[in-house]
Amino acid sequence: MRQSVQPNAPDDAVDTNPKARRTTRTEPPTGGRFHAATRVGKKKVTANLPPVKHKLLKSLAVEKETTTEALLSEAIDDLLGKYKAA
Repeated sequence: MRQSVQPNAPDDAVDTNPKARRTTRTEPPTGGRFHAATRVGKKKVTANLPPVKHKLLKSLAVEKETTTEALLSEAIDDLLGKYKAA
């Protein structure tokens, strides 16, 4: 969790009110949310899987030493190729 730093505050000053730390802001907001560089230019897709399939997917990712995201991307590429939509 990020902590806000208050400039010009004495080193021994301890703020015990967590709400005050969250609402006190000395710098302007950066505008927008943080996005990892690996997600730039990508869109998120979600799906609901039965727990058994989810566990199998995660196990396969471990076995193949890859990520579930990479496996899902490969599966979507195969599906789109099957229907000539790629």
